[in-house]
Parts: sequence; C-alpha cells; structure tokens
Amino acid sequence: MERKIKFSEKIEKDIKMVMDEFGFDSENEFVEEAVSEKILELKKQIFFNITDQIATGLRSKGVSAKQILDEFERVRE
Repeated sequence: MERKIKFSEKIEKDIKMVMDEFGFDSENEFVEEAVSEKILELKKQIFFNITDQIATGLRSKGVSAKQILDEFERVRE
C-alpha cells in the first residue's frame, strides 16, 4: 500500500540529516523503520497500561504477588 506523506521543512531537514548520518538508502526506508519503531513503542505502552490495570484490580481484591507466583507455579506443574 503506497502512501504520500507531506512533512514540514524542519522534519524534512531532520530526515535528511539522520539518513546521511546513519546511512539510510532512501526516505522510504527511513520512514518505514521510524514508523515501525513508533508502532512498537505504542504497543509496549498499551501492554504496560493493561498490566497496570490488572495489577490494580488484583491489589483491590487483596491478591499478593506471592499468591500470583504460587498460582503460576501450580499451573505450570
């Protein structure tokens, strides 16, 4: 799927500088890698948000870390 994205002059200059510094062959290669890294960063944030919600829920029910680890160990056996 091909997309056309217009960047500000400042972003264009920054892209060119980074491409030269790190040896990217094309703007497309750079942008694809940058977007992939940003997507991964945002997916990690989603994961951390979910785990924080789970931890809050377990704490509110009085479940301790030891109880969770004991349950994991029991299920693993």
